[in-house]
This record gives sequence, C-alpha cells and structure tokens, in this order.
Amino acid sequence: MRRVFPSIVAIVVFAGTLPAQTNEKILSIAFRGTYTTSSKVFNNPDSPSDDMRGQYVALDNIYGPGIELRINIPGQSVALTLAAEYLSKQDESSQLVGFTTPPRLLIVREGFKLIPIELGANVPIPLGSDGVRMSIGGGIGAYIGTRILNVAGADALQQNKPVSYGIHVETNFDYQIFPRLYARAEMRFRDPEFTTESKFAQQATSSNGVLILLPQDPFRARINVNGLTFGMGLVFDLF
Repeated sequence: MRRVFPSIVAIVVFAGTLPAQTNEKILSIAFRGTYTTSSKVFNNPDSPSDDMRGQYVALDNIYGPGIELRINIPGQSVALTLAAEYLSKQDESSQLVGFTTPPRLLIVREGFKLIPIELGANVPIPLGSDGVRMSIGGGIGAYIGTRILNVAGADALQQNKPVSYGIHVETNFDYQIFPRLYARAEMRFRDPEFTTESKFAQQATSSNGVLILLPQDPFRARINVNGLTFGMGLVFDLF
C-alpha cells in the first residue's frame, strides 16, 4: 500500500486542477455498515523466539457501523472526507493456557474494539451520468484500540490507551435512488496495528471446581487489523 499511496496523492493533486463535476453537492453525509475480512491477535509480541512472536489468533468477519462527511471544494474536483467507524470482534473457545501449572484447557474469550478516524481526499471519476458517481482517494487515520480478554470468567483490564496512525486507500460507487439520495458501495484498505498492555483484575479464578491462579504482572499483545473493508450504505446530499 505504501507504493500505491503516492500515486493516489498524485491523482488527487492533479484532479484539483480539473473542472468540478456539475452533479456534486457541497456537503454530503453517508451512513454505512462495514465488513472487514480479517485480523490477527499476537499474544507473544515480546518473545525472543521468532516462532512464538509469529503465533497469532485469527479473528475474521468483523462488522460495524460507520459515518462519513464529505465536502466538495467549490470550483475544484477534490472532496475532503472525515470518516469514523466502530469495529468489534470477539470469539470464545477452549484453549490450552500456558500460565497455569500444569497448563490447562480453559474457556478463553478474546477480541478487540477499534475506532478508526480517517481524514482523506477523494477525486471523482467522470462517468457521463448524473445518476451514478465514482471516486477514488486516500488519506491518513488515527486508530484507537482496546483488547478484550477473559480467561475462565476473569477479565484482563487494559492498562494503556494505544492510538496508532496509518494511511488508507478507498474506492466509492454511488447510485442515485432519489434526488439527493444515493446508495453507496465502497472498498477500503488500511493496515492499523496497535499494542496493548493488560492485567488481570483478580488473583485467581476457578474452572470445573479447580482453583486457577492468575498472573499479576502486566502482559502485552499486538493486534493487526489487516483485512479489506467493504461498506454499503446511504448518502444524503445536504446542499
């Protein structure tokens, strides 16, 4: 994506010198549902072993809501966008937990919450029709992450508030339903990654009548939401 992004920037700069499209309103707001294909949780990011650092839990099929404001610059074929989403995913399974002596199979629920806030620039692709609109663009983003972890009923509370930064690339296609109302389909690529530090809120828990002592030192995890994001929703041209 780092090779693609400079090309997107060049297209945006060049398009800013072109005449504006007549069917574009100044301000629009979009509401959408999103689907992200995949993410990974690395539970041993600080291990000296390459194999241990590379082990991860896959969390796929992530859904969430999103909203976007788009401002078309008068007289220019460039639109500025501000978008926000809420993504949340967690899975529960029986896992072999290594911090007990001996290691035991315990019910583990783990996942994450992620709030992407992205600022970008989009340029329209002329299609010769007021009923359909297409644009491409990209920009920068701030990604606020939270880890979810529960082992045998005991919650691990996050000690830090990680915010990561990155870039995104997107493509949008709008189809007019009524005047000022469009259906939108989009594809977005981003690669946010953040590292969390957590600590169990209690010293012990139980599983099947067996007392399980929990570690009291903080521990870290690295979460990478690396999948493609697809969105569908409605766009309202305000004025």
